[in-house]
Amino acid sequence: MTFPSPLQSLIEQEGKASASATDDGGGDSQQRPGAAIGQRPSLEPEWLPWGPGVEDAQPPMLLATLGSIELEYAAIRRSVARFDAVHRGTVRLTGNDRLDLLDRLLTQQVCSLKAGDVAEAFLLDRKGRVQSDLVVVHLDDATWLDVDVHQAAATAAGLEAMCFGEDVTIETLSTSHHRIELHGPLGDQLIAQLGFSPMEPMHAAMHQANVCWRIDRLGVPGYALCVPSTDAAALWSSIAEASGALASAGRTVGWYAFNMARVEATEPMANIDFGPGNLPAETGVLDRRVSFIKGCYPGQEIVARMHNLGHPKQILRCLVIEGDQLPIAGAQLFAGDDAQCGSPLGAVTSSAPAPLAGSTPAVMAMVRWSIAEPGTSVQVMAEGAPVQACVQAISAVAT
Repeated sequence: MTFPSPLQSLIEQEGKASASATDDGGGDSQQRPGAAIGQRPSLEPEWLPWGPGVEDAQPPMLLATLGSIELEYAAIRRSVARFDAVHRGTVRLTGNDRLDLLDRLLTQQVCSLKAGDVAEAFLLDRKGRVQSDLVVVHLDDATWLDVDVHQAAATAAGLEAMCFGEDVTIETLSTSHHRIELHGPLGDQLIAQLGFSPMEPMHAAMHQANVCWRIDRLGVPGYALCVPSTDAAALWSSIAEASGALASAGRTVGWYAFNMARVEATEPMANIDFGPGNLPAETGVLDRRVSFIKGCYPGQEIVARMHNLGHPKQILRCLVIEGDQLPIAGAQLFAGDDAQCGSPLGAVTSSAPAPLAGSTPAVMAMVRWSIAEPGTSVQVMAEGAPVQACVQAISAVAT
């Protein structure tokens, strides 16, 4: 099954439209002799496949950049960025027993959620390994699950298989609904123009047919909008118009700028920094996804035993790099005193320059437990040579 974005043509038109706009250096060229007057270069959208294709189906195409990663990153940090989150899928549960079902199956305690509450959780297999990384959005008439688009159908099927006569209806809405995200310090102002009241983190609301929730994953206010696919293009145009009216105009951003801000904020992401097969204790976000005071769920015994009696073989950590060499994903780690770089003890999962820290490297890596203690010195391969780095714990960004 393919998941084409209903916004792709609008984004491509946005790039073409830039060619017809004149650049007068800020609108005051008449007052500034010598100011350049000319034509802005056309923005060339770049696209990335999100995940593998399945049989004859093509993977979703995610915008990589609309032409200027630097300006897109600046919109995230200074104004508001609109992001076409075609990589996200949706599962919706209705019925009186939906929270009871989820509480029996997820790692987070969700049975006490009130309408408007948001929680993060894992769905595990019987061996305690992550199958899906979920955002649970609970509203009066339905509970919405935000999940990677490739895992939405399997998540729905897994929940359905454990439903034995309860009053629960489970639907996969990845084709009928689309996700738009807004990130930036002016996000509260923009969301208000769309009919929602500004929210605290981990809260949600519904306006007409649109569901909105807030999770600050990039170190700035972040809102996700789940909307009917038939309405997505009109809403995107409304967002672009509303953001242009703000004191600091917003901008469409792609994955490159989004990912730079994510890694800078040390926000792990499922299927990149951890994925199916990892144990919750390895992910670096155990405390945000797992409750140790709730009832049973599949895989709970393994999770509890490791938490109380042991430790994982590996765990996700941050690396503070000495110097400005940037390791790439997959780069291997070695013990800090291993001058010969013998047996690898981990690998980089995400990396990006961190503009807020003077463009020093921001790095996350899955490391063996033997070098996981914060403050441990390690070596990591970067630009063809080993560089020194210091291991640090993952920072909790979302609250």
